[in-house]
Amino acid sequence: MEFFRSIAQYLFNLTLGYGVIGLGLGTFLESLGIPTASAVLDLTAGLLILEGRTTFIEALIVADFGLVLGSLTSYYAGQATTGVLSRLRRTNPDQEQHQSWARKFIDRYGEKAIFFGQLFGPARTWISFPAGAMGMDIKKFIVYTALGGAVYCSIIILISLYFTRIIKQRYEQILSMVTIPVFVGFVFLIILLILSWRWISNRFIRR
Repeated sequence: MEFFRSIAQYLFNLTLGYGVIGLGLGTFLESLGIPTASAVLDLTAGLLILEGRTTFIEALIVADFGLVLGSLTSYYAGQATTGVLSRLRRTNPDQEQHQSWARKFIDRYGEKAIFFGQLFGPARTWISFPAGAMGMDIKKFIVYTALGGAVYCSIIILISLYFTRIIKQRYEQILSMVTIPVFVGFVFLIILLILSWRWISNRFIRR
């Protein structure tokens, strides 16, 4: 976990120093399988826009491009792994193959699973690999990834922009209100929201 925190901190500093580069790298790495990497999108997108260092459209394009590129890398990794395993497999071809819940999710919803997968944090780190392993049409994969990624990035950038604006406008007031009980309650609320979101995501995906 410390390794992931170091990556997020590095991307955070990179984004503040060089603009939207970190946004694209963050979404790229998370789609590649590194969790929390796109946290820089949440934390810095609004700040960059309010400081005039980028625009909403530019941030959206770069973040979505990084997301698609990372997903493609994961897709081809899944495709290559399947090719290697198929050559090494010596089991009975009639034996029922074990399917992960990721594969079952794709089997159930088809290409639309890629779109929905981009809307959930945990899903973005795994949905592309099984898609490649299952030989999903690459053109449809790219389209659904780009569309789902655009929706996700738009929502996150808008949320980041909204809260960054509030913090900048009411910095002193917010600072005076931050006592230890308030801080602990806020952290507890964030943890509760994250756990609730993951539970809802898993229920929806495993259904």
